[in-house]
Amino acid sequence: MTITLDRKLFKGNAALVVPGSSTTEILESVNSNFTVNAVSPEFGGRTYNDYKLWLRSDNGDSLGQFGNRRQPQDPQAIGDFFQSFCDNSEKRISLDVVGSINKGKTLYMASRLAGDTTQLNDPTDLRGMAIKREDSEHYIARADRTEHWLMLLVHYGESLSTKAVVFSNELVCTNGMALKTVDKSMVIPHRSLADGFQVEQILNQGVRSSQAYMLMKDRFQNEALPIADGCNLIREFHDDPEGDSQVVKNLERIYRYGLIGGDLPERTDNFWRLANAHTQYTSHSYVSKADPGKTLLSQLEGNKARSNRDWMQFLESQCSPGIDQSLVLA
Repeated sequence: MTITLDRKLFKGNAALVVPGSSTTEILESVNSNFTVNAVSPEFGGRTYNDYKLWLRSDNGDSLGQFGNRRQPQDPQAIGDFFQSFCDNSEKRISLDVVGSINKGKTLYMASRLAGDTTQLNDPTDLRGMAIKREDSEHYIARADRTEHWLMLLVHYGESLSTKAVVFSNELVCTNGMALKTVDKSMVIPHRSLADGFQVEQILNQGVRSSQAYMLMKDRFQNEALPIADGCNLIREFHDDPEGDSQVVKNLERIYRYGLIGGDLPERTDNFWRLANAHTQYTSHSYVSKADPGKTLLSQLEGNKARSNRDWMQFLESQCSPGIDQSLVLA
């Protein structure tokens, strides 16, 4: 399947992975082919052995400072691991995009899951993107299609675990949203990178997360919501009954008049329209000019991600309150 790099989604220093590329070539495409040198900091002739300063081997830039217990995993090891991960998935996924944020302090690798993930659950059917075949019962018009990306995040600048997240992207508007279900946390211990771990477990968790997203999407599309009531929910969520704050004004403007794809029937007078007003705001507003990749990182696990999760949880509490919320998003 053909993949193009959407700069509205993968902001900043990101590159498509050419099939057959070596790990070195992949890392060089985003200026991240370095090893991590862990050295004890010095000052005034004194060496502080209880700490380690992580430095890039290629240019000497500082990545972060940590205690002795934290051991760095070089980008080469991360790249080899994800390549092996994809190879062991029996061609159900491939390494599609690589990116570097904040001068190498965060590295990510991404694999696109099929928009229709049901085929990933059937080991006898690996044909992939059924939603793109017009003769398929699973066909979905591109205007209302969702892509799901399984992304591996590795941090060299903060004491954060390596983790996998599912980043869901609405193609019509390039609204990206990373959602974790309550019991589907995908934190990967560093020792697992060295020892290897079960590909099926991580892949299946990713598929379940994307399915939870699609269940939410279907529920929101089928729950009517007049525009005036949607504006009231925006104000209630932001504790601004008069709608005086700039955030509420911006959200109401997008919701009423500026929603990308707002003319689609699936986004007319329903909860899905309201949901996308918020994700459009977090996806396309306040993009870092110095390093747009920082905005992407915020969508994946920072303030923007938390804002999206809180918003979706709030909407689920308002939408069909009598339904058993077995897949409430956290």
